[in-house]
Amino acid sequence: MSITTVQGDIFLTRAHTIAFGLNAAGRLGVTPAYTVLQDRYPVFVSDYRRHGRAESFTPGSLWLWRESTPWLAGLITNETLSGATRLRHVEGAMLQLYKEWERAGIRSLAIMRMGTDDEWPGVREVILHYAAQIALPITLYEAYLPGVAAEDTEG
Repeated sequence: MSITTVQGDIFLTRAHTIAFGLNAAGRLGVTPAYTVLQDRYPVFVSDYRRHGRAESFTPGSLWLWRESTPWLAGLITNETLSGATRLRHVEGAMLQLYKEWERAGIRSLAIMRMGTDDEWPGVREVILHYAAQIALPITLYEAYLPGVAAEDTEG
């Protein structure tokens, strides 16, 4: 379907589901976006940490959390907080999304930029490759700008 790339505040999206790059260890990074995630969705973060401590996550998998509006999706792209964002894990998570989005009931998706500045070009390419094959409106947030609403898809 359609893929839109924007810069803005992903928490102001109208998308049905927001996807974040997460690590299998269950630890959030200290960035403005992850701080807002922690403040807005403390139960999600608590559940994420619990699953990480229990070693429930596998790098390259998708974790869908339906207990909020919008829904939250964890793309497990790293093994640890300080570990690199591996393209094979991004690919695995996007493949899971490709296989499961319709059955899961996702109606539109906003994806937050993930990885370091050096990793982003490769990560972006993998995301766009798989997103183009998903019959779902997708907005890729390439930069987090707090308080700035971007034109994205409604869910």
